[in-house]
Parts: sequence; C-alpha cells; structure tokens
Amino acid sequence: MKGLLWQPGRLGPVELRNRTIRSATNEHLSQPDGQLTQAWAETLAELARNEVGLVITGHLCVDRTQRADEGQPVLDSQTDRALLAQAAEEVHRAGGRIAAQLSHSGKKAMEAVNGRPAKAPEDFAPEELDRLVEQFRLGGQLCREAGFDAVQIHTAHGYLLSNFLNPTENLRTDQYGGSLENRFRLVGRVLQAVREACGPEMALLVKADCNGCGDLRRLLELYQEADVDGVELSGVDFAARAGEKSPFYLQEALRAMDGIQVPLSLVGGIFDLETAETVLDQGFSFVSFSRTLICQPDFIARMKRGAQTKSACLACNGCYQIYRRRPVRCVQHKDPIPQLEKVFGCSM
Repeated sequence: MKGLLWQPGRLGPVELRNRTIRSATNEHLSQPDGQLTQAWAETLAELARNEVGLVITGHLCVDRTQRADEGQPVLDSQTDRALLAQAAEEVHRAGGRIAAQLSHSGKKAMEAVNGRPAKAPEDFAPEELDRLVEQFRLGGQLCREAGFDAVQIHTAHGYLLSNFLNPTENLRTDQYGGSLENRFRLVGRVLQAVREACGPEMALLVKADCNGCGDLRRLLELYQEADVDGVELSGVDFAARAGEKSPFYLQEALRAMDGIQVPLSLVGGIFDLETAETVLDQGFSFVSFSRTLICQPDFIARMKRGAQTKSACLACNGCYQIYRRRPVRCVQHKDPIPQLEKVFGCSM
C-alpha cells in the first residue's frame, strides 16, 4: 500500500499523525554539566515543525556520574524542568508527539567526562541496581510532569541495559546473569518502574538490538510480556555500517517478528521514501530515521510535499565525530552551532 507512511499510527495510548519516528540521536547540546539548553529544545521542535510524527530525544542519562560524552544531557532532580516542559509544549504546538529516551551509559561512560570509570554489569551491587531502577523511575516521573507523550528505555547500542542483555558482556553469576530471562531481569524491573511512574496515558517504548542478545525472537516475547507499547529495532554494530544504504537489520527482524503483536519500528539504512514504504509493507508499524534528520531536519516534510524522495545524507558516519572538530552536526553543514562551540571548544 503506497502512502502508508502518511497514515496515522498508534503506540499504546498515543496517536501519531504519520508513521515516521525520529530515532533517538544524541544532539550533544547540553551544558558541560549535563543541563538542558535552549538549543536542545529547539532541535526537537524543529523536527516536529517538519512533520516528524514522533520525536525521540537523544539519550538522557539517568545517572550524571556515568555520562557518555560532554554534551549528553542528564535527567534527574537537577534537570531544568522548565526546558523539559518547553520542549514538549513546542513539539505539541507543531502537531508532533515527543518521547524521552532514558539511558545509563554502562561500558560506554567516559571516564574523562565523569571523573570515574565506566561500570559494567558485574560492577553493580544489588543495592546499586535498586538505586538504578529508581533513577529510571524518576526519569519517567519527570517526563510525565513535563507533558511528554512517551518514554523510551534504551536497551541497545552497548549502553548499560544492552550490556546486561548481551551474553558476552554480562558476566554476572547471580539472578541477573546467565539465561536471557535472567539477563532481562533488570530491564523488566526498569520497565515496570517507569510504567508505574508514567501511568496509562503515556506510551512505554524500548530500543533494542537485533543482534545483541542471542535470541531476538525471545527478546521480543519478553518485551511483549512486559506490556510495552512499541519496540524500535537497531543493532550493536550500527556504527560499523558506513556507506550502507539499505536497511541494516531488516532480515533479522523479519525472521523474529512473526506473531509478535507489539508495534515495531526499524531504524538504520533507510534513506528514501521507497525504502520506507517497503519496510511498512513488510509488517512494520513505523519507520525510524536518524542520520537523514541530522543532515536535513526537514527531510520528512520535503518527502511529504513531494520535493524530495531521497536523503542527501552520505551515510559516511562523519556526524559521529565532526562536532568535535567543527561546531556542526553534519559534514555538509556550513552554519556553526554556538552551543557545540561552548561544549567542545571547536570553531569553524
């Protein structure tokens, strides 16, 4: 069915105006201490003004001692709640919906930023896991109070909850290690806590690896049993796929999704309208975009009005590091972003 991309879609209690999702993409736009900024809020609003159905924030760290880089925002009791609410209000005013991605950096935390080592699954005592669950719960509560529509729990890309799910990275021998069900135990606790904090009017989403747990089908069943409202599928090796312009994880997802009722979205390697429609035709409920929207924040709007069907993104992955050398997010951009200059000390 052509044109499905522009049909409304639903994630639990939340209806979206179309089937497009801005996959969580680190904006690198916090203050050096992790505080939110006007530039961060404006980035989200710009996407909504350009027809993105669901805007998912870049990962917000629930533990300010375990940030992934100098520009990663923190979501905790010190967060600027007015800016959090402003982002939600401006996205809603533009007709979009907004989700906050909550994360703990795990093995990807930067010691140079945090002044302490990164933490792997085996480094957490039981009482520290209890505290971690409460940090996620607080994140969900803050999002509900700020008027967000959804929360997405980041269980992918080698961050902490991905570390727990990955049998090669989870070395625990207690109830949180071993079988997939045990490795999922912390994720399940986090999901329950966030659901309780957010209530029935918000959608509870997850981002998951297609190739990080050893059994994707069983992982999807566990998410379904946890009553999540949507699963976005990515993979642990997404950063190694520079130059690829076809869906990274389509075949893995298709093999695992038969009979799964939870709405699924696919991200990675989707750069044009035809591919997005093909993904929807094969049973996915939504399509997620990341690098295309770094390159062109108005790409969804341009597709909708027929001005452009293929992204100008080079798939070069230059956006992963360019902001450390020049205050821009894409190698093709010319206009500097002042907040990147402040955080990373780069200049044009």
